[in-house]
Amino acid sequence: MGKATETDLPGVGVRFELETNAGRCVGVVVHQTGRRDLVVYDERDVDRACESVVLTEDEGHTLGELLGGNPVLEHLDDAVHRLEDLVISWITIDSKSPLAGLTLAEAELRAKTGAGVVALVTDSGSIPIPGGADRLEPGGTAVVVGVPAAVRAATKLLNESG
Repeated sequence: MGKATETDLPGVGVRFELETNAGRCVGVVVHQTGRRDLVVYDERDVDRACESVVLTEDEGHTLGELLGGNPVLEHLDDAVHRLEDLVISWITIDSKSPLAGLTLAEAELRAKTGAGVVALVTDSGSIPIPGGADRLEPGGTAVVVGVPAAVRAATKLLNESG
């Protein structure tokens, strides 16, 4: 039986890793938003991911069921809520999002979703604690905070095509 480890990622979620009997390392990062990242680590450098697949919460559950891991999935769902429903997520702003290019004031993201933008990151730099005049630049990243449902709603708005 392989060796499994669990690591809390404060503000992000939980990382689970499995070292197989054959010496390979695979992992799952369970984000507080419900997103799962399935990761296969490099055989020569276990700190380097050689492959990563982003899964929605439903896709993660389906894959878990295919692998026969229902008890593990129940444990994962409990782990997601460890920080009293506080979720921090890094969301790439899709160029086709109706919010892309708008200022935070124009986008009204907090009013629409209940989630707040605590930082913006673009190629030209970072804006910690952005104001209403700062823009949601297409291709940039919005660091969003809120309860899971609010962050999921913000993710949907920032990723949806007009």
